[in-house]
Amino acid sequence: MADYQTEEEQVELIKKWWRENGRSTLVGVVIALIGFFGWTQWQSYQAKQTEAASDLFQQMLTATESVDGAKKVTALAEQLRKEYPRSVYAVFAGLRLAKDAVAANNLPAAAQFLEWVQQNNADNSLKSLVSLRLAQVQNAQNEGDKALATLNGIKTVGAAWEGEVAELRGDILSAQNKAEDARASYQKAKQVFDTASNRERVSILEVKLSMLPSAKTDTKSK
Repeated sequence: MADYQTEEEQVELIKKWWRENGRSTLVGVVIALIGFFGWTQWQSYQAKQTEAASDLFQQMLTATESVDGAKKVTALAEQLRKEYPRSVYAVFAGLRLAKDAVAANNLPAAAQFLEWVQQNNADNSLKSLVSLRLAQVQNAQNEGDKALATLNGIKTVGAAWEGEVAELRGDILSAQNKAEDARASYQKAKQVFDTASNRERVSILEVKLSMLPSAKTDTKSK
């Protein structure tokens, strides 16, 4: 950079730079500040939303312990779904509503709640479980093809649910008279439960396998 011999020339250079760049620099600083304070406010808002959803969820849990709290549980769960649909608490509320609907033998409502959870759940660790429960409800409504499609949509099956997924697939295929496909699914489930030393489930699967027609019988039926 050239050396300026007088203070006046240096001052003039600063003035010139400000005229050319000062406005854009100021705008950039203002935008940066807005971004910073906007992000801070957003974080604060999110924290408040999470806290409010947590409080409602705690009220819902407390109501579940009351003998006559069923209506309050439903009301609080619905409030969570409507006001904080993206929170994990709303997801748990949806699962609770689905569970209560199954208990009341209202399977269409249970399926709707589980589908809502699927659409609003951002927690990957819950996706497999929700899909498994939805497939169980669909199968209970004699919607085998839909249940299989739901199971096929599970991208990652956690070790905790692998056996249940395989067993449910076997149940559906068995009901569709696809004995060999059902056998393969049951054997996979049996292997998973055997590895986990779950003798009760292994015994159930052995019974299911014994009830399938033999390969020869299955071939003749086709």
